[in-house]
Amino acid sequence: MRGGCSLGPARIGPTKMEYNCPNCGAPIHFHSRVAIYTTCTHCLSNIVRRDMDLEKVGEVSELLNDMSPFQVGTKGHYKEKWFQLLGRIKVSYSRGMWSEWYALFEDNSQGWLAEAQGLYMMSFEQKQIPIPPFNQLQLDQRFPLGDETYIVDDRREITYLGSEGELPYMFKQNFKGYSTDLRGPNGKFLNFLYGPEGDQAFLGSYQPFDEFNFTNLRKLHGWN
Repeated sequence: MRGGCSLGPARIGPTKMEYNCPNCGAPIHFHSRVAIYTTCTHCLSNIVRRDMDLEKVGEVSELLNDMSPFQVGTKGHYKEKWFQLLGRIKVSYSRGMWSEWYALFEDNSQGWLAEAQGLYMMSFEQKQIPIPPFNQLQLDQRFPLGDETYIVDDRREITYLGSEGELPYMFKQNFKGYSTDLRGPNGKFLNFLYGPEGDQAFLGSYQPFDEFNFTNLRKLHGWN
């Protein structure tokens, strides 16, 4: 086992809370105690958890199959800790789309695994980072953060297409927001998201696919 981590992927074991869909009665499971939103896999109803009760708040479009190797339940390793993917959001912009996966770690911390164009990035929300207005950041502009400097790589308008699994907030299909990506030293990156939860900052780093030690991946043609 890499990194001296005490828990292997089979022992992450977030507590499973069992419910029934208020629309069709199918079983619904929450693994994260902070997750409040999920999608019924049977009828595609949007379900919000309010204390011990579930409420249907609409329906979400079914996500089309893509070439992502991940699925709800995939487990991996990042910075000496194991995590499990509980849900994802599909996001589009003018040149394509990508997925953001909600990750629950063995210590109950939360992160987001992004996969885009063969790159894999894990990030964590940082509430202490000041967030500039979207229009104040331009391409190649420098942004100081502590002793480090980040450079604006990309800025785009985005649309939330669909979701699956558990999420820590209510998903808003077709919501249009903005995103700014900045690259930092040693594979680090910074993202400013102007989305459905308001303005948010996320700090993280790139990591090669093999270093995540993923298990329970989707079976894709041509993958070993």
